[in-house]
Amino acid sequence: MRDNDKQHFAKLMIATMAVYDKPVNPDVIGIWWNALSEHEFPDVRDAFSAHIKRGEFAPRPASIISILNEMRPDGRPSADEAWAMIPRDEDASVVMTEEMAEALHIARPLLDTGDQIAARMAFKAAYERLTEANRNSGVKPKWFPSLGHDKQGRDAAINEAVRLGRLGSEHAKSLAVNQDTLMALEDKSGVSMEQAKANIAKIKAMLTSKVAQNVDTEVA
Repeated sequence: MRDNDKQHFAKLMIATMAVYDKPVNPDVIGIWWNALSEHEFPDVRDAFSAHIKRGEFAPRPASIISILNEMRPDGRPSADEAWAMIPRDEDASVVMTEEMAEALHIARPLLDTGDQIAARMAFKAAYERLTEANRNSGVKPKWFPSLGHDKQGRDAAINEAVRLGRLGSEHAKSLAVNQDTLMALEDKSGVSMEQAKANIAKIKAMLTSKVAQNVDTEVA
């Protein structure tokens, strides 16, 4: 990080610690700065975000550094961050990698039974195996959108993906326009909201299954 990042870093520290009802003073911020200053601010910000998503206790420098070490130049999320990113319902929107989709496909039967712990373990094991194999083969992550029915959620997911460099701005614009057009056509067609959601769910399942088939073919 650079000197002009100090103010942003201080705000990040204050906001993060507020989540855990922890006060922050300038001396503490200085200690954190010295521990993390060798990293780029966007990476530090993403590491704090990943820590919060994991539902852990208030972060310590060592825990953030550990997350930063997990983050690779190829932009792949860690297994824990990937698990936190997957959509939990049909309204949710997310931009994910094909590796995340394949790992989710493997964990889906456990999710359907409600066994969140076993599903998380299966997802992480599959995701780590897939990402490690692809890294060793020089395969770059391929990001794609899985857009839900909630417009605000779609826009937020697309904008965040653009900010992180996972989607190009032109691609993002076309996604927003196409999804709005789809929803307008559904309204005019007389299809109920629940049926529309069911149709979208079927399409998502087909796409995820297709990714799984492609990966299985490549492995074979």
